[in-house]
Parts: sequence; structure tokens; C-alpha cells
Amino acid sequence: RWREERLTVNYRTPSEIMAVAADVLASVSPDERPPDSVRSEGVGPNAVHVPTSGLSAGVAAQARADLTALGGPEGGRLAIIAPDALIPALSAAVPEAIPGDQPESLDAAAALLTVSQAKGLEFDRVIVADPAGILTESENGGHDLYVAITRATHRLTVVYDGDLPPSLRSLGTTPGR
Repeated sequence: RWREERLTVNYRTPSEIMAVAADVLASVSPDERPPDSVRSEGVGPNAVHVPTSGLSAGVAAQARADLTALGGPEGGRLAIIAPDALIPALSAAVPEAIPGDQPESLDAAAALLTVSQAKGLEFDRVIVADPAGILTESENGGHDLYVAITRATHRLTVVYDGDLPPSLRSLGTTPGR
């Protein structure tokens, strides 16, 4: 026998990130309610808009800034979560991020992951690269974007080119580096 239980309280993801995640969830499952977060970081997630040809460079710049802020593996871990098709370009642009198909990625200061590789994991800082690509990559794109966003335990940055998906419009946007 089995019994379904719904998570109603979230101890991991800060309320600022869960507010964005709630918008994403509402766009794909209006009847579902995300769990209530019990903590705040005092800093909201951010979106960084980069030129169309500068996505990899923008993600690399953000990753280096996050790694500097973390100060090494003892200070926390970073995940870059991207659509499958973007992984090779990001691997070249951010060589310090270990791809998720390598076992050492889970112990590294920075991991480069697809959404399916990131499921069930958590990281101090998360960069979601190309949210529109995540949305269009699979038939579960909205749920995948929700998963990507909720991997962060402290800080979330979304790096995108083109238009920000409507479900992420509540993010504050800054120009890319």
C-alpha cells in the first residue's frame, strides 16, 4: 500500500526564492500550492539579461562572481543548471564547473547540471541558465524550471537572453556583465 503526502513546509528554500517558484508552479499547475518557506535570506533572486550571443559568457561571469563570494567549497557550493543542449558550451565557458555526468561534480565547488541531474540536490547558490530553453526542452518544462529554481538554499540568479519567460517576470533584472 502507498499513501501520498504533500510537503507543506519548506525548511531548505528561502521565501524569496519560493515566491518566484510559486509563480512558475502556478503557470503549469494552477491548483497546486508550493510549500511555505519558514526562512528568509533578506535578498531576493535576480535575473541577468545578456545579449543573444552572450549567454555562455554571461553565465561564466556570474559563476565567477558567485564562486568568489562563496570563497571555496567550505564556503558553499554553486550549481549551474541549464538545458541539455547548452551544457557543452557552458562546459567550455566555465571550466571550473564540473559537468554532472562526472561523479566528482557533487563534491566540487561548482557543478554544471541538467535539470534531471539536479533533481533531489541542493546548493548554496544556483544559476539557472536559459530558462526559456528549459521550458521548451521537454513536455514537463514548467515543472523542470520549478525544480531548477528550488535547488537554491541561499541565492538564485537567472541568466537569460531574449525575453524572460512570463512566469519569471517577478524577478528583478539587471544588465549582464
